[in-house]
This record gives sequence, structure tokens and C-alpha cells, in this order.
Amino acid sequence: MDIVEFSIERIQSLYENTVDYNLSDSGVHPYTLRELLNEEQISKLLDVELGYGWTNGGVELRQSISRLYKDKTEDNVIVTNGSAEANFILVMGMLNPGDELVVIVPNYLQIWGWAKALNVKVVEVPLREELGWLPDMDELKAAVTSKTKMITYCSPNNPTGSIMPLETLEQIVELARAHDIYVHADEVYKGSELDGNEGPSIADIYDKGIATNGLSKAMALPGLRVGWLSGPIDVIARAWHCKDYTSITTSSVSEYAANIVVQPQKRAQILARSRTILNQNVAMLAEWVSNNSENYSCQLPQAGGMAFVRYSMNINSTELVHRMRTERSIMLLPGDCYGMDGYIRIGVGAPANHLKAGLNQLQEFTRGLND
Repeated sequence: MDIVEFSIERIQSLYENTVDYNLSDSGVHPYTLRELLNEEQISKLLDVELGYGWTNGGVELRQSISRLYKDKTEDNVIVTNGSAEANFILVMGMLNPGDELVVIVPNYLQIWGWAKALNVKVVEVPLREELGWLPDMDELKAAVTSKTKMITYCSPNNPTGSIMPLETLEQIVELARAHDIYVHADEVYKGSELDGNEGPSIADIYDKGIATNGLSKAMALPGLRVGWLSGPIDVIARAWHCKDYTSITTSSVSEYAANIVVQPQKRAQILARSRTILNQNVAMLAEWVSNNSENYSCQLPQAGGMAFVRYSMNINSTELVHRMRTERSIMLLPGDCYGMDGYIRIGVGAPANHLKAGLNQLQEFTRGLND
């Protein structure tokens, strides 16, 4: 099987732990267990039996997750090892060679790459910067054919931080319903909307809608490695069938903590922390971009832990990122990872002092590059 390199993950895996200023992360600065849990919960955690759990996720946890959606039960949910496994088993369960998959890009390109490896025809529809990083609906309609099995998008978006408004989602659903196809949304940044208005899930507004979510991004808990799919019962059953061939089950320790943090009050508390960090850091980035407008511009993110910044220097984005890394010990993500040279992705979920120091180094690097 020929699998294209997942460059977003590979470049971070190679270098993010080798620099002084890692601004390549796309999530919010994580909690420690001591910050997350109270003493009673920690005490109970020590008594969690380290055995196999339910291979589709513990019943109580799936029930808790199902209550994040409308009219769903535990049978509409499968728990996975991170949202990456959720995406993986979704593709395995739903797509076959010869099917067509419409991917709205830029996007976290895991589904894009894995579908290609399975000889699924991947049709890209771009988000248009001039439309506020939203799709042109005429282009989306033109991409759908009789062989289209699914449309997939990411909102809030990785890497731009744009949000699909309800009007756009309703147009996508109308198109999908007319062709009787599935719509999948990567919603791992849902809840991080800077204005505090959490948008709807595709699983709630379309009967063939499938949502990927998890605790890594907006919820600032990537180390728990808990993700999930929510969608039609038959889709979840297919995903479960595939999960028996992957990780089998998730960690009993992680599921214990996950069931605490998805409860409404705790979830609201965590998301409030995330929004506080993101609003402060996006304001800092906005000021920095304004002060460096001769070299950088950006439509500021509406949500999520990153900003997609355009630069004006005459240099390839991968080369630029590697020079920043070797000369200033700053790690960013090149637009090349999304097939979009001329941009860099800057993480805005880090502690404010870390982001400020990194941006100062980036400014000094840019001045030296232009001298």
C-alpha cells in the first residue's frame, strides 16, 4: 500500500521537542492531572482496574458523550484512542476503492491521505480566503457526482480558525440530502469559539451527519488520548467493526478521567479556560501582525489553537520554517503541509509568555532575513 507522508505530523514529531519556542502546536496548553482532578477523584483513579474495557468505549462514558448531542444514545457513539483513530476507522468503515470523497481544504489531512491510500478518489474543494475562509458553494456543488460517498470538512478549521456558519452548514446538508450522501465534520475545536458561542454539530443537523471530536484540542487534554465518533447507529457499528482490528480498546485510566471532564459543568469550566487563553493570545498575535504588516498578514482565527499567517518574503514555507528552527530555535508549521505555500501556521494556545517570546524571536529572524 502506498501511503503519502503525513507531513503535518511528521515535521512536528521530528522537531517540536528540539526547539526553545514551539509554536507549532494547534491545541490549548494542557492540564496536569493534579489541576484537572480533585483529591477524591485522584484517590478513586488509583483504584481503577487496569484491565480491558468495552471495545467501543465504556457504557457510562458513551452515555455521557451522547448527551453532548441531540437525540443520541450510547449506540450513536464509539470511543477511540484520540480523534485520529476515530478518523481512521471512519474511513475504513465507510469508504471503498472507487468511491469519491469531497474534502474541503485546507484541513487536517489525515482523512485525505488515508482515503487516497485506499484508492478512493479524493476531490478537493478550497476554502476561499476572500470569503473569510469559507467554501464557494458553486464549487462544492460542482464537485459532487453520482460516485460521491461523503463530504468532509473541519470546523472550527485547522489551520485557519474559521467557523462554518449555520447558513453554510444548512446549504451543505441540503446538497448532501439531495444526493443521499454522508457529511463528516472534524469538530475537535468545537467549544473554543472566541466569542463563547458554540456552534452546532453536523450530527445534530443532518441524519447522515458524522462528527469526530475528542479531548485533545479545545479541551486541552491530548495526553488522555480520548476521541470519539458520533453519528448514525449503522455508521458507528461499522467503525466498531474496524476498531477490533486497530487498538481494540481505550485506556481504562483515560476513560475514567474522560467521563469526569465531559460532564456539563466541568466541560464548561475547561472550555472557559481555553477561551481565556486563546482570546488573550489572539489579541497578542493581532498586535504583532499589525507591527509586522510589511511581512505578515492574517485573517485572525475565530476559534481553535492556531492562526494561518500569510507572509510576503520570497522564500518557500518549508525552507522558511527550517531556517527559523535552526537559526532562532522557533518551530512553526509550513503552509506546504496543507499544499498552501506562502503561509505559516502559528500556534496560539501556548502560555502567553511563551508565545510572546517566540513572536519576538520570529520578528528578529524576519528582520535579519530582510537585511
